[in-house]
Amino acid sequence: MLEIIIGVVCVVLLWYFKSVFFGQDELSEKSILEIKKDELDAASKQWKSRVEKSDAEKFSVAGRMEKNREESNLPINIPTEEHKRTPQAKRFKGKEGSDSSSTPVSPDKNRHIELTRSYSVPDPDPDSSGSDTSLRASGRKVSVSRPDDYTFTSFYKSVESKVATEQIDVSLDDFDSVTRQSLLVQKKNVQVQRRRGASRNPIKALASRIDISDEYTEVITGVAEREKKRLNIEKLAKSSSMAHAALAGLVSNEDFKAVALKKSTYSGTLNPYKEVMLLQVKGRQHVQTRLVEPVASSINEGDNYILVTPTTLYNYVGKYSNVIEQSRASDIINHIQQTGDLGCKEVELVTLNVENSSVMTRQVRRFWKTIGCDEKQVFTSGGNPEEDGIYEANVLSTNMIYKLEGTELVPMDEYWGKIPKVDMLEQTKVIVFDFGSEMYVWSGKNAPIEKKKLAFRLAKEMWELGYDYSDCNICPLNIASILGNRPSKTVSKKGSSRPSWALFAKITQHRETILFKEKFLDWPDFARIIKVKGDQNGKTVDPSYNIKPCDVAEMLKRSNTKPDLVVENLHLGRGDEYFDEETKRLYEFETLKISVWRILENHPEQLDDDSIGHFYNSDSYIIKWNYRTTVKGRELSGKPSKHLQAGRDRCIYFCWQGSNASINEKGSAALLTVELDHEKAPQVRVVQCLEPAVFLKMFRGGMVVHDGKRDDSDNQGKARLFIMRGEKEDEICLIEVPCEVKQLRSRTSFLLVEADSAEITVWHGAKSSVQIRDAAKLAANRIAEKKAAEFYWGDADDIDVVEVEEGEESEMFLDVIGKNCNEYLSLLSSDLEYDCTMRLFHLSSISRTFQATEVLCPHRSEYSSPYPFLQTELYSASQPALFLIDNHHELWLWQGWWPEREEEEVELSDQTGSGAVRWQAERKAAMQTAVNYWQKTHSGDESVPAFLVWAGLEPLEFKNLFPFWIDREDVAELNLKEGKKEGAKLLVENELALLSRTTYPLAELLQRPLPEGVDPTHLEIYLSADDFQELLHMTKEEFQKLPMWKQTSLKKEKGLF
Repeated sequence: MLEIIIGVVCVVLLWYFKSVFFGQDELSEKSILEIKKDELDAASKQWKSRVEKSDAEKFSVAGRMEKNREESNLPINIPTEEHKRTPQAKRFKGKEGSDSSSTPVSPDKNRHIELTRSYSVPDPDPDSSGSDTSLRASGRKVSVSRPDDYTFTSFYKSVESKVATEQIDVSLDDFDSVTRQSLLVQKKNVQVQRRRGASRNPIKALASRIDISDEYTEVITGVAEREKKRLNIEKLAKSSSMAHAALAGLVSNEDFKAVALKKSTYSGTLNPYKEVMLLQVKGRQHVQTRLVEPVASSINEGDNYILVTPTTLYNYVGKYSNVIEQSRASDIINHIQQTGDLGCKEVELVTLNVENSSVMTRQVRRFWKTIGCDEKQVFTSGGNPEEDGIYEANVLSTNMIYKLEGTELVPMDEYWGKIPKVDMLEQTKVIVFDFGSEMYVWSGKNAPIEKKKLAFRLAKEMWELGYDYSDCNICPLNIASILGNRPSKTVSKKGSSRPSWALFAKITQHRETILFKEKFLDWPDFARIIKVKGDQNGKTVDPSYNIKPCDVAEMLKRSNTKPDLVVENLHLGRGDEYFDEETKRLYEFETLKISVWRILENHPEQLDDDSIGHFYNSDSYIIKWNYRTTVKGRELSGKPSKHLQAGRDRCIYFCWQGSNASINEKGSAALLTVELDHEKAPQVRVVQCLEPAVFLKMFRGGMVVHDGKRDDSDNQGKARLFIMRGEKEDEICLIEVPCEVKQLRSRTSFLLVEADSAEITVWHGAKSSVQIRDAAKLAANRIAEKKAAEFYWGDADDIDVVEVEEGEESEMFLDVIGKNCNEYLSLLSSDLEYDCTMRLFHLSSISRTFQATEVLCPHRSEYSSPYPFLQTELYSASQPALFLIDNHHELWLWQGWWPEREEEEVELSDQTGSGAVRWQAERKAAMQTAVNYWQKTHSGDESVPAFLVWAGLEPLEFKNLFPFWIDREDVAELNLKEGKKEGAKLLVENELALLSRTTYPLAELLQRPLPEGVDPTHLEIYLSADDFQELLHMTKEEFQKLPMWKQTSLKKEKGLF
């Protein structure tokens, strides 16, 4: 024992001495290493004291707030709990389910399978999908005989009548005869006779059942009928060459009245957008775009907002919004402008920045008025800079996403309270997204229609139940009201109904809105993808425009389409009748009444019946045409049928706008047309001189367009000149022109009205057709007969009508209009025939191929029209434009002008860029088209009488191709700057030869301006082989093998760029 104690003491002493002598060395060595490490760390941070502090923080949100002397360390009204709180995930079964808010449970494995009991007694569930659509009820009731019917009761008598009632008489003396016996000593087992229950009467049991019917409805399966049809078809097929399908169609009898068509349940209220929406763009990592209440209290200076209206997009840039929010808002607005998303087709963009807009402009006032605020709005300052991140995390946790399983909406656990991803959207699924202020029913393109309807019904019921975010930190419907620098307040997180500004919508695959796409983490945005330039090795790209001439054969095919106005799917033709080739029906139209209103600033003034048909080119009018449609058919013999079918009375509103009417009057006419249209009738806009045949025929040849306004008295007592338009007697239209000799045209007739002398002079041009002459005389006689007040006849009793031929005018006539007959192109000495209608083609390559589109006169007829087109049809086209005019005796190629732009509006496709190159290529193709056109129509002529004219500088021969002409000095000035000459008439063949030139001397290519037709971006292709070798010291083949950057560098050195 002593030895053991001594051993333990020795071990303890040994351990002590070891820790004293050796432990200090290890500790000292460890302390030295830590000291050296601290010195290195301190040395590595000494550079910070020698370098100025970074100013990056000055440009952050916090830095900008400090710069403006605003406190950045503000309290945050959003709870900052580390634990993520999401809504409680519950299944939703709807009102028809047992519990609309039951907790998630596993589906019932022993689900009862419904079986069809009988065809005659179908399943009482009307939504049963297992019903056979081939079965149909005949409606005939078949009675079933009962076992206890009247035959049974009449044969068997009632049991109660056979049972005799037995009665026993007992007195008190009878009880004396009762004796008593002693019990047996020995036990005796006696079997008790138990009473058995009487058997149930099966007849009564059957009669007491209420689930057995005594009749049923006969259901025809059609098996016998189909078999009979099959046998008949086989019998017919043996003696017929027709196909089995055709024979089956002939034999089949179909009852189309029994077919019940589906009714569309679509409602316009399910559009994925509202008329006015305020979108809040807030966040830092995954920026959230949410729909908030469109009121001023939802806005603060720390975020970005987008106000969407049908006509304007407002981009509200908060003073302290971060760069990520501003960039995302800009991308959303660009997408809306380019695609017309959220119901915005053609909108104006207004950017609002409180920091830069100290004055309330008209757009700013309209912005605040839209969200219900006046100019004295007090702006809510931005909140804590850390608010964006906290808001983003909390608002994502409120996302609720359901998928349809069976007849329930089941929460998707993997996306519940999280940001959704594109992978979840499958073609066969129907998913419900609940974002609080927005709920979407998304359906894949291959999802069954039954699932779509069920999901929509369940989502609608969920939407109507309101919202409950009690389990979350925030409520997404009112979170905007507590963001920013506001005093802390408590807002409700639940409600019995959702607000009216919230959005409930249906969305199908590939038709999602930008507001829906912004909720996803990884929605592909191809606009942000930076594409890598493809490998072009071995490919030769021709940078020049290779525009080919138009197909002349297609141009020579005359359009046989007659004038037709289609209103409410009804063809009106010329306004009197229309024959439908497809149905072989003749539609006749009868005018019931015509009402005309003149626009006086902001209210309409109805005209008298005597003034109907008289218009002024500085006014605007509203015309109501009441008419009746009568339908006629044809008999089998082809003769018109005697049976008529009178249609309902209809009406149309025409808005006629004079050529000199003000923009305000034109706008007022359009608005007042809507107010006068109590019948919700169609409305048609009509421009002066472009009236359709229906419009002209309404006035039965009595339409007159006067110069000026109706209230002007300057025309009183003056001679007035009217030109004839319209070849048919009931489509005549007189248009007043300046009373000058240069307005005369040799191919038509004019009316000179002199009120003072009570005389109408009908002037016939030398080449005026018989149809025009007769129509002019008829129009003059009508004016003399009616004596309309618009002509200021005064007290004149008789009005004389005088006819005058061109070249035989009296001195009095020439004194009125002028004696210089050289101011217009007279055809008096021409031997050519002019019984033809001019054709007009618009040449353009806007559809990527150079095409000729024929312009048609809106009131064309079977008669030749001398002046079917107007000057405005040339000048109103997008410039520079090209028009080819076929006047039967010559061709005219009209060329437009380059519109003058401001310096900030000049684009790359300008006069000196690619646009000029394309314009020269189009000119060349148009000239070649004109040459081909003439050679095709006049194969025997060697010369081509095709002339080239410029806009604003047209010669007199060209101006007289139109009924009236107004010189455009502004356009003429632009073309004069380009070196064009006034009145120039150039031969197309000569100009085409200049444009087709392929080689130029080096000196001409180095001077400016370049020759016409030269591509300024590829001047080297116009050099000859010798000049190319001398200038670039290589051949053209060697030059083409060089990289593009090398070619450009060489051309810059030599001045060819």
